[in-house]
Amino acid sequence: MAGRHGARRTTADAAKQQPTEPPAPEDAAPDRRTPRRSSRDRPSRKRPRRRGRRRLIALGLVLAVLTGAAVVVGSVFYASVDLPGELDAALSQGSTVYYSDGTTVMGELAAERRTSVGLDEIADDVEWALVAAEDADFYDHPGVDAKGVLRALVNNASGGDRQGASTLTQQYVGLVADIRGDGSYLRKAREAAMAMKMEEEYDKDEILNHYLNIVYFGRGAYGVEAAAQAFFGRPAADLSTSQSALLVAQVKSPDGPYDPRDPYGQGGSVEEATERWAYVLDRMVAAGRLDQVKRDALTELPETLDPGDDAEALGPEGLVTDGFVLSELAAAGITTDEVMRGGLDITTTLDADLQALALGGSGLREVAAADEALAAAAAAVEPGTGRVLAYYGGENGAGLDLANDVGHRPGTAFNAVTALAALAAGYDVWTEHLDGSSPREFASYTGDDGEPLELVNTGGASDPETSLLQAVLDKLDTPVYQVAEELGGDAVAAAAADLGVRRLWDPHDRDEHGVAAETEPGAGGFRPDLGIGAYPVTVLDMASLYATIAADGTRAEPYFVERADGPDGPVYEAEPQVVAEAIAPVDARTLSSVLTDGALLFGGAAFSDPGRVQEALSVNASPTWFTGTATGLSLAVWAGDETKEGDGSSPEGTVAEAIWWRIMDARPERYRPDPDADAPFDPAAGAESREAPAESAPPTGD
Repeated sequence: MAGRHGARRTTADAAKQQPTEPPAPEDAAPDRRTPRRSSRDRPSRKRPRRRGRRRLIALGLVLAVLTGAAVVVGSVFYASVDLPGELDAALSQGSTVYYSDGTTVMGELAAERRTSVGLDEIADDVEWALVAAEDADFYDHPGVDAKGVLRALVNNASGGDRQGASTLTQQYVGLVADIRGDGSYLRKAREAAMAMKMEEEYDKDEILNHYLNIVYFGRGAYGVEAAAQAFFGRPAADLSTSQSALLVAQVKSPDGPYDPRDPYGQGGSVEEATERWAYVLDRMVAAGRLDQVKRDALTELPETLDPGDDAEALGPEGLVTDGFVLSELAAAGITTDEVMRGGLDITTTLDADLQALALGGSGLREVAAADEALAAAAAAVEPGTGRVLAYYGGENGAGLDLANDVGHRPGTAFNAVTALAALAAGYDVWTEHLDGSSPREFASYTGDDGEPLELVNTGGASDPETSLLQAVLDKLDTPVYQVAEELGGDAVAAAAADLGVRRLWDPHDRDEHGVAAETEPGAGGFRPDLGIGAYPVTVLDMASLYATIAADGTRAEPYFVERADGPDGPVYEAEPQVVAEAIAPVDARTLSSVLTDGALLFGGAAFSDPGRVQEALSVNASPTWFTGTATGLSLAVWAGDETKEGDGSSPEGTVAEAIWWRIMDARPERYRPDPDADAPFDPAAGAESREAPAESAPPTGD
């Protein structure tokens, strides 16, 4: 008993020490088990840890299986990829340019300018500039740069600019195997496998040597030796550090922004060339291959050869093959490198017979040969489509294009534009209410000092009462200027744009060298003398202008490339840019019919004798233009002295006129009228179809 009471007191004492514990009920049976704990008090179990370990083991097994499978697949893939059979030989297949018949060859666009040389014949700075700028770890990686690949993958996955991380070895095998145009990851895998195999068979210097012998630098030059000659006129062994850096700068975008001469019109500039050149030099410093002091002394681009002075410059066809063909294909996403190496068959719009006639039987090429102060240019365009049928911009196919690069004052050849602007404005072009006297003064016709000038008609012709259409026919400037002044120069410019004029040169805005500023018809601020041809325009645009008139107002952008076919099929087909009714068809028909005076329907009926037909043609008042159309053919010819535009004494008997007629008289039958063609358009009926002009005075310019 005493023992039990003692036990109870002890329990009570314990209860006092833990007052927070509730007392047990008196009738509760004694519980000798360990009190139950809440779930919060229970220690964590070991079982979840065992389950986590099993997951990790399973994941490891899966990764091991996948890795093994990847190794197997990778090994099979690696074994299946063969190295290209050739290294420096026949690495590219040139493209052939044809006339519109698809069989007559116009020229070749190929990697013909390439000479293989050894590393000992290449300046060391070229080698180090290339490695520093394109593949700084070239001598350390096994053909593939793992860090670069990872960096590119991360960048591409994060939405940055797409990167390829190709080493020089990868670039080389890609060029040799002709797979550089494929942007897929499978292509990258093939390229990487070939690069690693190549590194097993060749040492680094051999690979670098092969690369420098085939890579395209621009200007048609493949390999560093040809490039050194094309850019600097010296062997690759003699290139300076500065020249080496500029050549290597071209590798990133040959024939692109880094050629300061921009020979193919691809947007090259001194500013961008300088930036890339400086980048290459700075990379050479970073690689320890160029002393900083020497780098700091290089502040200006090295002088490069003018492609137009190249001893291998092309003939007249070069302006088409190496000019328009390359630029039109580039606009379609086909690079110059792809053209030069891709083995394309390129069909142009040029008519072989008409081009041969223009170059061989018209006297175009003899103009400059007879007198170095004289020059000539011509362009023929198909009305309604824009297909350029014949073209001559000068003898040097790599030089200045006189038919498209520069403008010439069109004089009275532009008066038709003023007539169309007047027709569009509802002007009375029929009534003889204009003063065609000569000379005349106008408030807006002034010299640079603001003083009025006398405007004189060609040959001193004068007619006190004439209509606008008759004035255009007679090539009278004073009444045409009166109308242009009333309409405003911008209205005439708008009509020019509708007809297909893309560029003009402002004679009232010249730089310190006297060169007129280039502008566009929509720029505004044109003076009324635009209406009498004071603003220079290109020969190609003039041919397009008259083609629009001949096509009853349908304007078409001129183009040269019809299609291009590669080894696997078509890679390009032209889509003519045509605007129907760019000008009102009735206005086009009215003007063309009135100009012909019944002797010639532009784009339609047969030519009459030259004495009558020349009345249908617009001739520059300075005797250097002759323009007009025949069936399916609009031909513009410019010829004269750039420094002395002629005395304007007569519109007849000019060199341009003689060239124009030689071409037209001997033109192929397909450009002659169909005897079953519809009757000529009646201009009087056309006039009646228009709403009668208001009785108020003609509209005035702004």
